[in-house]
Amino acid sequence: MKFLLIIIVLFSTIINIYSQEKKVLTVGYELSSPFVVKSNGKLHGPSVWLWEKVAEENNISYKYLELSFKDLLKGLNDRTIDIALSPLTITSKRSQKMDFSTPYYIAHSSILQKDISALESSLKFISAFFSMNFFRALGVLTIIILIFGFLVWIFERKANHEEFGDGIKGIWNGFWWSAVTMTTVGYGDKSPKTVGGRIIALLWMFTAIIVISGLTASISSSLTIYKSDSANSTIQSFKTKTIGTIKNSGTDEWLKRNFYTNKKTFNKISELLEALDKGIIKAIAYDRPILQTVMTADKSGKYSLLDIKYYPQFYAMAMNKDLPEELKYNINLKILSNIEKMDWKVLLSEYDFD
Repeated sequence: MKFLLIIIVLFSTIINIYSQEKKVLTVGYELSSPFVVKSNGKLHGPSVWLWEKVAEENNISYKYLELSFKDLLKGLNDRTIDIALSPLTITSKRSQKMDFSTPYYIAHSSILQKDISALESSLKFISAFFSMNFFRALGVLTIIILIFGFLVWIFERKANHEEFGDGIKGIWNGFWWSAVTMTTVGYGDKSPKTVGGRIIALLWMFTAIIVISGLTASISSSLTIYKSDSANSTIQSFKTKTIGTIKNSGTDEWLKRNFYTNKKTFNKISELLEALDKGIIKAIAYDRPILQTVMTADKSGKYSLLDIKYYPQFYAMAMNKDLPEELKYNINLKILSNIEKMDWKVLLSEYDFD
């Protein structure tokens, strides 16, 4: 009887092990170029290549199931799928509901915006140049020139009647002399001859240096504001602008944590691009490798990918928590061994990763 019981236990154990080995895993994916791409009905891309290597080396049976990003996360949470093939960013929030493989790629978030034409850029530059500050400075300068021109005219209108004259024409001649003196053009067609006129001229020469410096500073300030507004050289440049990202993505969580309240979320990259084209958002904040794919497909030059990198993310395959620990260990081991190979590095170079 005891011997029979041992046989039964051993038999059931063998059956259990055999059934585990032959279990067909459901591998969910969302098309996320360049990592998971479908062409001619066949999946390819770095994530697909890596998983198929891991499955082959571990003798894992599996079937693919295409899902939306939202359903992919839901499937892992409610155990309807076993593994998420699409690269997911490892976050503390997600780790409470699912397990992650060892990371196989480090990506940064970046910014993509609509490109502007040379004409639009020129018009923006001109509008920045002729700003309100510029016109205020120009108005003040005109008044100062007029004051010194008028003072010289007061002294010169009788003693130097030929050059300065009377009335409105004389005042204009004083204004002309004042402007020429300030710019150091020095035509020499008009010059004060009286002592009072020359004292005013001397004062104006030194004052003009200060006035020109102030005008230059005002123009420089306007152009600096334009440059900083156009450059968008950091992610902080977009804090006051409406930016879009994928809902529940790692970038979405980062934007929430860093108080980017002007963001809008969408379900697909195609929806993000449509919103950008319509002007609903000013820029797209998302994973740089995926935005690079958008740039590759952008034959008309509509978009520009800014040289901004923030929030480094560790890409991994997600697994539901019910998978056997031994299986998870073997998957991780094969991921590590494959990303250490030259084949992996060559594959990434073919997909133009930076």
